[in-house]
Amino acid sequence: MNFLALTLLLSCLPSALIDFALPKWKADKNVRIEDAYKWTFQATRGGEHAVPDAESTRKWMMGEWDSLSTKSVAEPIWEPLCKGEEVGRLNLRPFKTRGGNADDLLEAFLASSREYRSTSDNFILAWNELGKRLEKRPAGNLTHRSWFALNLEMKDSNFPAIHHSKKYSEAAQPAYRIVTKTEMKKLLTLIK
Repeated sequence: MNFLALTLLLSCLPSALIDFALPKWKADKNVRIEDAYKWTFQATRGGEHAVPDAESTRKWMMGEWDSLSTKSVAEPIWEPLCKGEEVGRLNLRPFKTRGGNADDLLEAFLASSREYRSTSDNFILAWNELGKRLEKRPAGNLTHRSWFALNLEMKDSNFPAIHHSKKYSEAAQPAYRIVTKTEMKKLLTLIK
């Protein structure tokens, strides 16, 4: 097992992942159960699901990149998804505002999708851990009832990647790529 995989395993174990993310979800009034699912999916599976092939990934990203504003926004450039910060969301607006290059980002995203490996079991364990916790106590807008309903729907589809909730999408207008900490550090050395 390589160092990245071992670090990921330890920092994104189901309990550690939920311990790290739950206070963040609770603090954000816009987070719904779909957003917690998406975070958990990305933390345990990376961004590989968004890479059918390099060319279509380039087209998808460039379309989003070209539509982004470079006005200053109050969002961090990097949002770790696990305590060990081995994987996270690189927010596109602050990256572009600071002079980031779309081609560099694409390469980092593709490299991250190749190097970050996990199994669906990791996601299911973390997702079920969230369900157990919500059964004891809701967290912000996250309830066991909403978890249970989404769990039934996703289980029938073999737990696929999903979109953010409408509420979160409208409020946060998320625009990011999932990258490893290694790739994020490389990208940040290239910008102001």
